[in-house]
Amino acid sequence: MKTMFLMAFIGLTLFSCSKKDKVDSSGAPHITAIPGFGDNQGAIPGTAFSLPQGIQLQGSITGENMSPVCKTAGFGTLVDVYLVLKNTTAAAIRVTFPAGLTLLSASTEDQNGIVAQNYEISIAAGIACTVKLGAYCINSSRHPAGSTSRYTWGPVCNAPAIVYLLNLLKDKDLDKDNDDGVQPSVWMVSADNTDPQSSKQTWNIVREFIAGIPNK
Repeated sequence: MKTMFLMAFIGLTLFSCSKKDKVDSSGAPHITAIPGFGDNQGAIPGTAFSLPQGIQLQGSITGENMSPVCKTAGFGTLVDVYLVLKNTTAAAIRVTFPAGLTLLSASTEDQNGIVAQNYEISIAAGIACTVKLGAYCINSSRHPAGSTSRYTWGPVCNAPAIVYLLNLLKDKDLDKDNDDGVQPSVWMVSADNTDPQSSKQTWNIVREFIAGIPNK
């Protein structure tokens, strides 16, 4: 139901052309086209992500279900990926997947993903750990991650609208969302283009969606 409403709403956001300040009265940034999100071309804006020293990625980041899984992090069923992290040291190492971390598909047919909150896991000394990492789709017109999907690390996105959205989500229990609030909100905020008045309407709807998610 929310997804159907979402698509109709996005279609209505393209008709106004008024110009206002870069933020609305609530402090929310105006929503503009974000490179790499939706159907927009270009590189996702943000800062580079790297694994901590002593942790190596073995093989590819893949949409193929790899079991057994020794660590799970993140939510979002459309871009579930699996990866093997090897701790090459003699001590446990903590790995943080930060909110805003993006996953870049090797194929333009598959969705890119974004991690919605900070997630930390510990990899024991000397082991290779299969990690399942959940992320949300940022390209609604593409296919969800599947067994043939391959990914690389993208940047930690710093687009103002995404930073604001992630701040709204930081205290929410995403395990109880069932993709009913976060995923539609990501799609709305990453719509190809909206004008200032439509941005305000979009944020009102997004805040309503997120208010329905229980806090941690």
